[in-house]
Order: sequence, then structure tokens, then C-alpha cells
Amino acid sequence: MRKYLYGIIKSENRESFGNFGVGNSEVYTIHCNDVGAAVSDVSEKYEVGIDEAKIHEKALRKIMETHAIIPMSFGIIVKDEAEIKNILKRARMKFKKVLKEIDNKLQINVKIAWDKAILGTIVKGNEEIRTLINEVKEKADQSLRVELGRKVKSALDERKSEYMKNIQDALEGLSDGFEENKINDPDTLMNASFLVDKKREQEFYDKLEELEEKYQKKLKFLGVGPLPPYDFTKIEVKRIDFNAIEEARKALWLGEELSISEINSAYNLLAREYHPDLHPDDPFAEEKFKRIKNAHNLLTRYCEHYLCSLGRSKVAETVLIQEKAS
Repeated sequence: MRKYLYGIIKSENRESFGNFGVGNSEVYTIHCNDVGAAVSDVSEKYEVGIDEAKIHEKALRKIMETHAIIPMSFGIIVKDEAEIKNILKRARMKFKKVLKEIDNKLQINVKIAWDKAILGTIVKGNEEIRTLINEVKEKADQSLRVELGRKVKSALDERKSEYMKNIQDALEGLSDGFEENKINDPDTLMNASFLVDKKREQEFYDKLEELEEKYQKKLKFLGVGPLPPYDFTKIEVKRIDFNAIEEARKALWLGEELSISEINSAYNLLAREYHPDLHPDDPFAEEKFKRIKNAHNLLTRYCEHYLCSLGRSKVAETVLIQEKAS
């Protein structure tokens, strides 16, 4: 029976966590030596939809109450117990290293946004900006508007740097790891994840409240947790896309049955031929070289054994264990 994969834990025996998995199934472990995969059974025809994302998250939170867990991405299904054990065997030492790093730790996400009133405070306290605002009102001069925008942005950036340093210093002192996340909203000052010892969780939230009080009417704080340590476990198990493999195979002019040595030989030959330094007048040389390099990286990750097959059926049943993209 197929297995839905939630995450990786330390486990030397079969453990059962309860019937809260996808389809109300039992969440249990399949282990190999001293590492285990938290899984639940799913039928061949079971379709994973958006509703299962909440179940996935709930299962991870339940498991992390008693175990350090390397959370897997939502929606990973492997074909059977043998494949799970193969994954555990291949990456056992990687899993053990990460589990040691996150033992008794959890993730807290912190998002901090400007209060809308902050702009007025900055303008009021900056004589140069106030003067420019008056000049813009008096003159229909586009260059003055551009200069005003630049000055306001500069003042905001300066204030942001000041706040960020103080806040990071306060929070990093209570954490064992810090990861900045992408900011899409211009009103967002910080969007970050902190790896926090379980014993210091309340202390961390208390510090957030203290900072919110300190920056009252200037910043708005949002702390979300406890979460599985997604941003501090840089390993993922990923199903392979046949089309990506096929494109990589063709980029290196390879057949469907090959070895690591054949991949390396093809790459070395093509890399020498298409290296951008040898084609300074070709505007597409860098793009061609990048395609060859990416193809080499993908196929070497796929072919972890000496000989491998790139046929559709073989690719469809293969998963990669790799570092998460930054």
C-alpha cells in the first residue's frame, strides 16, 4: 500500500501516534536502524487535495510534541514500505545530523509591519523632508517629487535599519537560529523564522510582547508558533518530474540507460565546447552553458547508484533526497 510521508524522526521501533492522518488513517512509523518515517497508509486511488494540507500540518504539530521532526513538504506519497526504508537507508546520516540540530527545538515565525502613523512621525521629525513637501505643493516640478520620494525612502530605510538591529539583537539572543523570509509587502519590516528551544518558548513570546510595548504606535508584531522547523531542516524528499529528467537527458545527448561516468563525460565534453569564455560573441552562450550545468546537476542527483534508467516508469517511482533550494 502507498505511504503518505509527514516527516522523519528518531525511532528504533514502530510507533503509533493516533488516527489523525489523511483519510482519518493511523499515523505510525516505519524505521530503519535508528531513524523512522512518520507515515499513514493511502490507497492507490486516493487523491491528495487542499483539505489534506491542514491534516498534514496538524499531524506534524502532534508528532513534534514528543519528537524532533524533519517536516516533509505537503503531498509526498511513496509507493510502499520498501521505498520508505530505502529513503531512510540512503539518507540516514543526513537525517541524524539534522535531527540532532533541531532536538527539543521549534520554529516561531515573526512578522513585523510599520504602523501607518510612522510615516507622519518621520516627516514631522525631518526638516529637510518638510521643506521639500512645501516646495512640491508650490511647484509642479516632477524632479522635486522624485527627490521627495528618495528622501522619504532614505529616512524610512534608516529607521528600518535601526529598528531591525535592535529587534534582531533582542530575539536572536533567545534563539538558536534565524532565517529571513521573502518580504512582498512594502509595509513589512521583518518576516523571519527563529529556531527556539522548547524551554524558552514562553520567554520568546514574552520578549515579543515587550518589544511591541516598546515600539507602540510604530510597529505591529505577529508571532506564529510553535511550528515544525521547516526553515531549519534543509533536506527534502521530492518526487521526480519526468519532463525535467527528459529535458536534462536531451541536453547532454544521453540515452535512457546510463551511468554516472557517462553523465560526467557528456557534461565535460559539452561544457568545454559551450563555455561562455569560448564564445564571447554569442549572446546565448551563457544560457546554453547554464542548461548543460543544470542538466548535469539533476541527473547526478537522480543517478545515486552506478547505473540508472531514465524511462518514464522508472522515473515515476523515484524520489530524490536533496538539499532544499534557498
